[in-house]
Amino acid sequence: MKKDTNIRICSPILKEAFDSITPQERAAFDLNFSISEKIYQTLQEKGMTKRDLARLTGKKESEVSRWFSLGHNFTCKTIALIQLALGVPIVHVAQ
Repeated sequence: MKKDTNIRICSPILKEAFDSITPQERAAFDLNFSISEKIYQTLQEKGMTKRDLARLTGKKESEVSRWFSLGHNFTCKTIALIQLALGVPIVHVAQ
């Protein structure tokens, strides 16, 4: 499913702030959002919860919840941990 990254912001202050971010910041936001979305979809497909993911990764539930926040910046180490825990690729790098 293709996501819509065109966020509809009602607050003029938030809209102005969002509109002022650089293309690099927007690209990073889109990438992190896509990663969170893929993890969430995988959990749904497997009938799992964030609590299950926390248990499998050895992380606190609060940390796993932060993975789904809009401002989270995933590290390669965290993505690798999640991929191993879920047994599916989250990020694919073309050869």
